[in-house]
Amino acid sequence: MKHDLKRWGALLCALALLLSLAGCAAGTGGAKKGVVPESTGGKDVVKADAVDQVFSLNSNPKYSFRPTIATNHANQLVCDLIYENMLELDDNFEVIPGSGLITEWTVTPDGKTWTFMIATDHVFHDGSFVTGNDMRMSLENAIHADRFQGRFASIQGVGYDKDQMVVVLGIPNMQFYKLLNIPVCKAGTFGDDHPIGSGPYTWDPEEENKLIAFEGWPGYEDLPVQEIYIKQYTEAADILSAFEDGLIDVVVNDPSSITNLGYASTNEKRSFYTTNMHFIAFNEETTLGRYSNIRAALSYAVDRDYFEELTRGNGVGTPIPMVPTVDIYPTALANGHGFDMERCLRILNNYGITDFDEDGRLELAAGSAQEMTMVMIVPADSSVKAGMAHRLAQDLATIGFTVEVRGLTWEEYTQALEDGYITEKNEEKTPFDIYYGEVKLRNDFDLTELLQVRTKDNEGTNINYTRSNDRTFENKINAYLAANDNNRAIRYEELCQYLLDTGSLITVGFEKQEIFTHRGVIKGVDPNAGNPMYNFANWEIDLG
Repeated sequence: MKHDLKRWGALLCALALLLSLAGCAAGTGGAKKGVVPESTGGKDVVKADAVDQVFSLNSNPKYSFRPTIATNHANQLVCDLIYENMLELDDNFEVIPGSGLITEWTVTPDGKTWTFMIATDHVFHDGSFVTGNDMRMSLENAIHADRFQGRFASIQGVGYDKDQMVVVLGIPNMQFYKLLNIPVCKAGTFGDDHPIGSGPYTWDPEEENKLIAFEGWPGYEDLPVQEIYIKQYTEAADILSAFEDGLIDVVVNDPSSITNLGYASTNEKRSFYTTNMHFIAFNEETTLGRYSNIRAALSYAVDRDYFEELTRGNGVGTPIPMVPTVDIYPTALANGHGFDMERCLRILNNYGITDFDEDGRLELAAGSAQEMTMVMIVPADSSVKAGMAHRLAQDLATIGFTVEVRGLTWEEYTQALEDGYITEKNEEKTPFDIYYGEVKLRNDFDLTELLQVRTKDNEGTNINYTRSNDRTFENKINAYLAANDNNRAIRYEELCQYLLDTGSLITVGFEKQEIFTHRGVIKGVDPNAGNPMYNFANWEIDLG
């Protein structure tokens, strides 16, 4: 299988031009799928004032500017302009033709050996050309970086020559290329405070906290700005104030996080999909958590519309562990597993769970009737997670099913997951039945770490706290990853069907994040989860 990105890029650009002209003739045109430009009501919309007439980004000096370990949102934005990614993905999690340092690739029929050809005309900021060794070292650096922890667990080896990189996997994955939206640095500089990159901007050697256009970048004279000033606001209130005052020009916000900042609606906002998935899972060692019928029934008690409400439109509810814009998303299967309390009750009744003593509460006839009460743990510091947990409890209460929600500190929550029980203040141990979690999936929507059986060999990366011994999940996941373009959708739907039947993992939905700019100052913003500053060279910036 061979993909020539440069050739396809030219064809698609021509097609996009034709479609854009047709759209202009027909009307106002439509937004890019997955990117949601927001309008503002209740106030006259005018162009914002560019207070200082310079383009500025924020940063946090407490965090690193090394791109593979830069976990701070602000620092990542800066890094996005200094470094190029190997590949770029759009909001459908497909490769953007012609983007990145990889031009094409081949893969062996078994899905294990990948050969990536690299662009030979890209230059680092020190004047040297990007080579296969730089690509290899950047990948190996990412393998061990916390920012990409677990993403490359299947890699067995990486080789290179001048203009290519070869990756050998231990487990077949025909979508491995989607994992390579990672930054590239010059080999030997990874340990520097500012590793050398090949992006459109470089650090100014003469002035601290400033980027300048890189003359080796093709068309650098046409970049939207020639200088970018790097400010240093570390406190939430200061960041918010600096943006609203026009002292910084672009910010990224996570609206479901405890770090969510309330930017004014008079700014321009674009939301983009992430692979941050909210889910509900069960402790399958408890009396009620072990029954697949109960777990499957509870999947119909999840009100995903409420999830979208809690995230203020920056979340998409789905019972499928995949963003709905992906081309193999099983729409029909998803539509058949929505919020339905009547169906939830019917499944429970069919399994022999009913109100035997007519006291308004469901009982399980297991020897003697046992009332349906489950304990659910959730991180208390997240209003979205806590809100969804309490909504689930409220909806189940309407059919006589009791869920006791326990909001825990992050330390208490993670300890309970490891132990399988809550340690009370009096040292008593209370087993939990359900937990609400969030995980950042890989770009191929691989569920391995969430569902593979937990062992001593994988406990360093495994985040499956269900205590299940079901190895069918891993087999179905591997079948999906090894599938080619012709049968991938079939293998994925088989995985999802088994997941819904067993109820071991109930998907709630996926988060979106937001990129804010000042009204009327910047045009052409085209963010994606791996690079919110993507295509910055084609932004139009009017500083007044």
